[in-house]
Amino acid sequence: MAFLLRKGRQCWFGVRGLASYQRQGAAAVTEFPDKVSEQPTNKIAPAASVDQSQKFNVRVVTRHIEVQSTADRAPLSDDRPLVLLFSWLYASRKVLDKHRVLYHRRGYDVLTLKGDPLFAFSPTGLGGRVAEDALKLIKAEAKPTQPFLVHSVSVGFAPYAMLLKQARENPEYAGVLDRIVGQVFDGPVGDTKGCAVGVGKSINNPVGKMMYTASVWSYFTFVPGVLKAHDQTRYCWETMVPKTPILLFGCHDDPMSTRAYNERCAESWRMRGCDVRMQFWVESAHSNHMRIHKEQYVTALDNYLDSIEL
Repeated sequence: MAFLLRKGRQCWFGVRGLASYQRQGAAAVTEFPDKVSEQPTNKIAPAASVDQSQKFNVRVVTRHIEVQSTADRAPLSDDRPLVLLFSWLYASRKVLDKHRVLYHRRGYDVLTLKGDPLFAFSPTGLGGRVAEDALKLIKAEAKPTQPFLVHSVSVGFAPYAMLLKQARENPEYAGVLDRIVGQVFDGPVGDTKGCAVGVGKSINNPVGKMMYTASVWSYFTFVPGVLKAHDQTRYCWETMVPKTPILLFGCHDDPMSTRAYNERCAESWRMRGCDVRMQFWVESAHSNHMRIHKEQYVTALDNYLDSIEL
């Protein structure tokens, strides 16, 4: 009983804290203290931060952004294609490298925007700030002729949606969208409340999982402005994607990214002139399609990239 009360109190204080930040507005979310000190948003980490001792050259820009290239060169040193990888929650460097190497073997650089739980709780807050940092980096260091390819996984669609919105609204970044030549979406979250169920699955303790899921579901349901912020973010993502070929990955048993939602998005994009391909599996796991169906995943991605002719 004491354990249940302790867990319940922890969940309640967590939800109450999130609610208080939400009531203060989206800007308040960006003020959460980072465990790792970030570079100011108007500065870019120096080239000396490239790690030459690893298999890849990795340059850490902020807590949420890093640029990576193959070991024989520095990131962003020429005009070869740049992949904007919007990652899922809690992705380790080892797991991210399994995705990044799919592009490194073609010689592409990869700019990674790391997933954060706050993207799910307030996508317009931290998601907007990280998107702005990425745009500043691209404007400052990407070559004028460098094409961009987007690869978004799970909740990564939120900062990408904010990037699209900011690039459209700010003339300073208007040219970024024109240089996007392809987009890969892996399990975009189409159900805000389903997100609570999905995140709860990552908790091993059954009681903690139940209480966390109930608390987050209640947060999405009852805290004013939360669903509106998610709806606005999803609207940007659904309606502002550039007119490029699109590859969608998903499965039939994913409550966070249902086949019906993906098909609805695909039909809408086709009506706007996008060539949309879908690679779906009957059984898989959210944000784990490449791990479970690696051969099919890589084949579909390779065929898609070959068709773009970068």
